[in-house]
Amino acid sequence: APSPEGDGAAVAVEPCPVLRVECIICYSSYDLGVRLPRRLYCGHTFCQACLKRLDAVTNEQRWIPCPQCRQNTPTPRGGVTMLDLDLATFLAVKADREQPRVAGRSPPALPAKGSCKEQAVTEQPAGLCPEPVPPALFPRRGCCRLCLCCGVTAALES
Repeated sequence: APSPEGDGAAVAVEPCPVLRVECIICYSSYDLGVRLPRRLYCGHTFCQACLKRLDAVTNEQRWIPCPQCRQNTPTPRGGVTMLDLDLATFLAVKADREQPRVAGRSPPALPAKGSCKEQAVTEQPAGLCPEPVPPALFPRRGCCRLCLCCGVTAALES
């Protein structure tokens, strides 16, 4: 049987699931305010407002139990607002807010992160970095060639 990788045959690509832009607890859309998408240690994402309500004390420790898998996430010292943002969802919400709304059109469905079986990106898209950025140089202090600052600068210049 011929190899599907090397003969150039078309490979069926399964459709991408849509990135969820609403909290599955309250069914409210994520936003850039009180409903920021926060990720628990288990990887599940919920809005910040719902996670604040789930925050509970057990055995003198504050925990947030995941409503999907029941894994406990310790509440950070600063509270729920210190949990990591789900960056893919946050950026999708931010991009949606920055696009001007067209009357009668719903926002496009976004593919879920890491779930599509597509070709890997092997090079940077054109136009992201129009000019090469020169390497950063430390200010030269002229004091000696033995200190870290001058040594690094001398190495960069040569």
